[in-house]
Amino acid sequence: MITPSTPKLALSLLKISLLSSLILSHSVYANNSANNSAKGSSKGSSKDSNKDQIDISGYVMFDYDKVDGGFFEHDDESASLSEIRRARLSLKSEFARDWKTKLQLDFSGDSADIKDAYLKYTGWKWANITIGKQKEAFGLEKLTSSRNALMIERSIVSEALAPGRSLGIAANGGNKQLTWQLGYYQLDETEDASAITGRLSWLPWQQGKNLVHLGLAFSERDLNGSEFRLNETLEVHSADSLFEGEQLIAEQQSLQGVEFLWQQAGFTTMAEWQQSTVTDVNDSEYDYQGGYVQFSYQLSGDNRRYKNGKLGAVTTPGWEITSRFSQLELVTEQREAQIYSLGVNYTVNKNLKFMADYIKAKQFEFELEQDFSDAISLRVQYSF
Repeated sequence: MITPSTPKLALSLLKISLLSSLILSHSVYANNSANNSAKGSSKGSSKDSNKDQIDISGYVMFDYDKVDGGFFEHDDESASLSEIRRARLSLKSEFARDWKTKLQLDFSGDSADIKDAYLKYTGWKWANITIGKQKEAFGLEKLTSSRNALMIERSIVSEALAPGRSLGIAANGGNKQLTWQLGYYQLDETEDASAITGRLSWLPWQQGKNLVHLGLAFSERDLNGSEFRLNETLEVHSADSLFEGEQLIAEQQSLQGVEFLWQQAGFTTMAEWQQSTVTDVNDSEYDYQGGYVQFSYQLSGDNRRYKNGKLGAVTTPGWEITSRFSQLELVTEQREAQIYSLGVNYTVNKNLKFMADYIKAKQFEFELEQDFSDAISLRVQYSF
């Protein structure tokens, strides 16, 4: 059995203490803000009284994984692993009319990591403008907050191919049926690497909370000699990154993705297909492709929230049953991973959620199948 070292355990306990203090201060702040808003309402509109206030929120995810040796590089014995998967603190403010800001920090690592840091202008009817570090608009699952995910971890294809957060400028707009996003981003790989990423989503059918969503996304990425390599876990975060591609010195990457979502009377069906072509400095092309399909059913019969082309949280506390099949193929390198998952979620209220997943994964190399590996993942999630 693998256990955390004493320094890491002490660091984790310190983080929990700090987050507990933040939760307590948030409660005091919320009460004071409510009192100030009530007093301010007699002097002006409630909208004006909300300006210059900071909205503090966050969440903590504590994970426990029981995994087979097949999830480790040297095929070790099974192990029990635990970690603080995420520990996020967000600060939002509308400091002036049509101007908003957001700062989100993550404390789950050895130091604080900036996730979001942007300024948004909402004064135009046809578009909003966002400047700073933000999520690139690619992939329904990647754009869905981890707090609202159907399974504990996102699918292997979303983690491997869909871009994450980058520094840039983006515009977005639309209406209830159609949304669009387009942005230019500076990538972390080198100072010269950049990307243009866009997404279009459409609701061809909606009846109350029941709906069908279709989406398209693309990203053209100028990597300009950056190192590129796919290196993913088999949807168990604490395990080793076993699914690896060749390390490339890449010049260009072209990404495309399609999305499908259907919500009906508590049932959710969600699927994506993504593909990527990477061109290295020798003009050799490497192709990657994959997808997933996942299902969930809320025993309450209610649907999840949906707004502006993104999936949100459950609206009614209770039980949710989930399942997923995902695959990722390194076409040029003749490698493939397939992962089957079953899960159950229990939402106590808007603050507390429990999740449990069973994961069964296998890999293929040159069409030769390796043995299945099994894992069980558990999560306790607290939001404030």
